[in-house]
Amino acid sequence: MTGPDGNARRVRVPWFPVYGEVRHLLRIWAGRPKSHVTGLHNTFAQLRGTPQKPVDWRDPDSWILDKLDGDDRKLAQAIWTESDKSVNPRHTAGHWILSQKYRLLVDGGGGNLRMTERGRDFVEHEFGKAEGLLDLQEGLIELLMILADSGSARIGALVDPWAEFLKRRSGFRSPSTIRDTLRRRLRNLLDRRLVNRERQKYTVTDTGLQYLTRVGSSPPDDELQAIRNLTRKREATVREDLHKHLLQVDPTAFEHLVARVLEAMDYESVKVTGQSGDGGVDVVAEIELGVTSVREVVQVKRHKRTIQGEDVAALRGSLFRFGAVRGTIVTTSGFARGAKKDAFAQGAAPITLIDGKKLIDLLIEHDLGVRKHSIEVLSVDLEGLATVEDLSSG
Repeated sequence: MTGPDGNARRVRVPWFPVYGEVRHLLRIWAGRPKSHVTGLHNTFAQLRGTPQKPVDWRDPDSWILDKLDGDDRKLAQAIWTESDKSVNPRHTAGHWILSQKYRLLVDGGGGNLRMTERGRDFVEHEFGKAEGLLDLQEGLIELLMILADSGSARIGALVDPWAEFLKRRSGFRSPSTIRDTLRRRLRNLLDRRLVNRERQKYTVTDTGLQYLTRVGSSPPDDELQAIRNLTRKREATVREDLHKHLLQVDPTAFEHLVARVLEAMDYESVKVTGQSGDGGVDVVAEIELGVTSVREVVQVKRHKRTIQGEDVAALRGSLFRFGAVRGTIVTTSGFARGAKKDAFAQGAAPITLIDGKKLIDLLIEHDLGVRKHSIEVLSVDLEGLATVEDLSSG
């Protein structure tokens, strides 16, 4: 199977952009000399701040006039102002690569850029033919299918299937590139409301499923959907059974279980206090933040009562006695609105809140109290066969 330019379909764009930003830039770039666009990118490659005079590149208002001049300044200002200050001109390399790889812009004569028919379709029709082609070519359809198959997944669970896809369809191999290409495409899908993110888990929206059915080269069949439904039903049952067990487990055993979770999350020097009258602190641990190790205290509450704001205040009041800079409350229940508000009160030490659902998420993520079983489901990959045929005929 071939891509839009007659070549075997390959993922080409590492710094994958948000489509809304590309539309802004296509309108701005069209009619301008190509040398102005490439020249600005070359200038950006050489621009650096210094320790004595750092630059906040997130704020173009603060550096365009200071760092740029001539055609560079004019184009950067146009990008920034004509996009209603939504597109940072310093971070447009991926947008430019995409516009060139897929011929959304071409040399229109005299060195000026001209928008192609495909480029106009991309600008004028959201979810149109050009957009669908890019999604199919660059793996966004594949990513939607992976998410549809999994039901919901954290980004860590998407890395392996995405890496396997890139192995077949790109030259990207390094772990950092694999994660970055995945993260950027997820951002694109989130911006277009094709996927949703909640509690660090990604799911395909109804709009995404409809789009997948319309554009995807191999929409899910009834048997695969039945397998997914059974998997989701099984997961719901396991979660319910885990929650029931946590409510019944010995309090001391529950504290040690939370300590195991912290160790799995790369906390160090984790210690269960095992004392009463300690201000509600059950576990003390340390975590690396950048180049600094900080102490954290954890309060464990195994009951059905909703945690209130006064519980947050009580734990915060115990920080100084343990030399801690932050705290965490872990509960099998949930948190009242006041507790959530007080947890990150301005000027106060932060208190992380982990409710029963999040705790179960962590147990599953770190294989504590659960066993995961892998099942291989086969399907015909005509696209893969077509790629082999293309290579053999070449």
